[in-house]
Amino acid sequence: MSNLQYFKAEPIGECAWMIMYNFTDKEHVRCYLVEGRDYALVIDTMNGYGPLRAFCETLTSKPLILANTHFHFDHTAGNFDFDACYIHHRDIKYFYDSKVHSPEDMAARAKAEAFDECKDLISPDDMCHGRDMRAYPIYDGDEFDLGDKKILVVYVGGHSPGSVVFIDPALRICFSGDACNGNTLLGFGNALPIEEYLKNLLHLKKFQPMFDIMYGGHQVMDPVTIDEGIELCARVIASTDDKEVRPGLFGMPSTYAAKTSEMGFGRADGKSFNMSYSPDRIMGESDKKQIITIKPASMF
Repeated sequence: MSNLQYFKAEPIGECAWMIMYNFTDKEHVRCYLVEGRDYALVIDTMNGYGPLRAFCETLTSKPLILANTHFHFDHTAGNFDFDACYIHHRDIKYFYDSKVHSPEDMAARAKAEAFDECKDLISPDDMCHGRDMRAYPIYDGDEFDLGDKKILVVYVGGHSPGSVVFIDPALRICFSGDACNGNTLLGFGNALPIEEYLKNLLHLKKFQPMFDIMYGGHQVMDPVTIDEGIELCARVIASTDDKEVRPGLFGMPSTYAAKTSEMGFGRADGKSFNMSYSPDRIMGESDKKQIITIKPASMF
């Protein structure tokens, strides 16, 4: 294993850290560590580059518990450094079905994004190796008891069927994953319809008084982002959104609900929340209706 320092940590509260990659400035992804009296909670594991568990153990001596906000690989690829993970029951199947990249492929991707002085220090041996592991289900309203504090689980399905956020009432922080951000991706085949996502955002809003800041998987946001998301979902359902078609993830054409800035990032109107979606995935199955005309038997 190389001597490359893959990670860096920034304190975000008492006994809480935001963890980011240290060998590149192209990976806008992060995970979190919250320490309690008896246990420490790791929230997400990024792309699997480098020994994340070993780095977490430099920040805390408490036993580590891993929980994921959702199943996407940029939040779970480093899971295999840990003994087991907790993930919402609707995402467990997708986590188990996700493709695990080989250490060689992961190292190649890491080198492509690394600073020049770090490229030769990256080795496949440093990458997280996929293996069988246990994934335990979590549900809306569950709590992780860390000894002197409890971290609340709130379900916000949309970006994935089982997306959740974790709320630390003591620190007044919401660890929000990709549940609600400036580029919420709802165009995936397993993303939920906009109508169902809106219901889940309204559920999250009930807990808004418990936190002052949202630390997400790619951004740090003000809780007002939730209100902007609710507003924009309602516009999509009413078909009054901007419907801007432009390249999205992996360069594929995507429909964005709000017009983006000329730089292609952020909203043109200065608000924080935006989302891409599939125009044929707006209403939930329970809201689809049809008119059935009964024809005389002679017409059959």
